[in-house]
Amino acid sequence: MSSSDGSPLHLPSLSIEGFRGIKRLWLPKLGRATLLTGRNGVGKTTVLEAARIWAARGTKEEIGSLLLDREEIISMGNGQIDQTNGLFVKALFWGRNPKKQDRILIGPKGSDRTELLTLVYIDSYSKINTADRLKMKKTAEGFPIPQHAILDRYFGRAKESMFWGSSTLDRASDDLDLDFDAEVEDLNFTWLDPELSGTRTIVGFWTQFALTPTESRAVEALNVVTTEKIERIAVIGEGNAQRIIVKMEHSDTPVPLRSLGDGAMRLLAVGSAISCSRGGFLFIDEAEIGIHYTAQSSFWKMVLQAAYDNDVQVIATTHSFDCVKGFAEAAVENKTAEGILIRIEAGDDSQKAITFNESELEVVASHGIEVR
Repeated sequence: MSSSDGSPLHLPSLSIEGFRGIKRLWLPKLGRATLLTGRNGVGKTTVLEAARIWAARGTKEEIGSLLLDREEIISMGNGQIDQTNGLFVKALFWGRNPKKQDRILIGPKGSDRTELLTLVYIDSYSKINTADRLKMKKTAEGFPIPQHAILDRYFGRAKESMFWGSSTLDRASDDLDLDFDAEVEDLNFTWLDPELSGTRTIVGFWTQFALTPTESRAVEALNVVTTEKIERIAVIGEGNAQRIIVKMEHSDTPVPLRSLGDGAMRLLAVGSAISCSRGGFLFIDEAEIGIHYTAQSSFWKMVLQAAYDNDVQVIATTHSFDCVKGFAEAAVENKTAEGILIRIEAGDDSQKAITFNESELEVVASHGIEVR
């Protein structure tokens, strides 16, 4: 399925079942850039994490990285960390206490070409006899905590009945058209936390496209928040002493980028991350961080255009009305890259999504309607 800009989207929609704090949630339409809003604790960041796991095809490395990011570490009960068992994989499942054959479903919905990621909880490793352990060794190998729990992983086409249906392994096997634990290539993606705008992060991005045509786009992104035009960017020093310096239009002396403020660092991080995510995803948690409210519209104009130019699908979260308003203004103005705003709300037994398309965003932008 394609977005309104004509380019194919990896995730035209997103359905999530049984993942972390989300029991059931369906986002029926995503855009080239999708901004998620809603109250604290409603699951905005969890949606980003689900899309991240899907993009990585549920690999052991990404599951481990996610659990480490959330400090889901098994404790021995005396304040010490159990280094043998490691990470608490049960935290991936809704309710944090899965039963045998419970599953997580993540993927687009509504197409006979659906690509669905399914993670099935088998059992506590300690309850499996020695013969079965040997039989399951290949399945469990490399998962974050083979000593604690076993996961089966499936990825492939699935019938509509997979969603909101039975949670048994037999049903999952019947409805999936693929080989067990089939090898699939993950997608290019970048994750930006609110804190990840430091020098080391940006240098890591910068080294991937320095001295290429992409470099000019990152410079353009940075000029969104600067009062004087920046002409060039460079990285100097080595190791922990590395610094990012910039050449201003009317000055012969370069200045440290950090001296221009947190907004400049954040803008370059986002602009660089888009360039490094070509053909994949950029996930931004708390997109408003570091960007002054007067620059939000310009910021999102840059994000939408850069996402379109680099064939990147952006999914971001925010708590800020100014960020929502700036996003709405940018989405209305940009006729090539579709912007979708989604408010996530808590339901009786699951979350629900309220989607605002570009025509509705025009009303939001012009009248300053509160949609958070």
